[in-house]
Amino acid sequence: MPVHAGPAQAPLLRELVECRVPVDVHLVVDLPTGYTLWGLDPLPAPALAVTFNPHPLYLLDLFERRPAGVLVEPKSLSEINTALDLVAAGRRVGSPPTVPFDLPTRRERQVLRLLAQGFCSDAIARRLGVKRDTVYSYYQALREKLGAGSQHELALTYLGLIPIRPAG
Repeated sequence: MPVHAGPAQAPLLRELVECRVPVDVHLVVDLPTGYTLWGLDPLPAPALAVTFNPHPLYLLDLFERRPAGVLVEPKSLSEINTALDLVAAGRRVGSPPTVPFDLPTRRERQVLRLLAQGFCSDAIARRLGVKRDTVYSYYQALREKLGAGSQHELALTYLGLIPIRPAG
């Protein structure tokens, strides 16, 4: 079966097609980025989430979904198989990341998630029950904490598509 993906993930995904996931474990491949956060509700249990997005805030959000394991940027199928075996044995895989900058507030992180999902400022304000100017204030705080120059850069940074450039 042909498997098509970006050059960095294609070999691994080809191997995954042949991989045998333990019957009692759910393998959730976070492609496209965000699938594990927004594509499955609720997240099946026990689940091993495999993501290629190393952004610390994104990873914190993944851990808040409480999967049995989170594997970040695996380099081989054996790494995934080992993690699957650990989850099948009832062990936890991975730990929440250390954040290399001032941690945004809970509300700022909500705004960032919604922005990364593609919501406009008005829609974010409606969802959170705040004024649009308040959303802009959150953007400003996030730009300062993450070193982003625009809302677009905030979303792209969160999705792991551009590197973190914390202010300071």
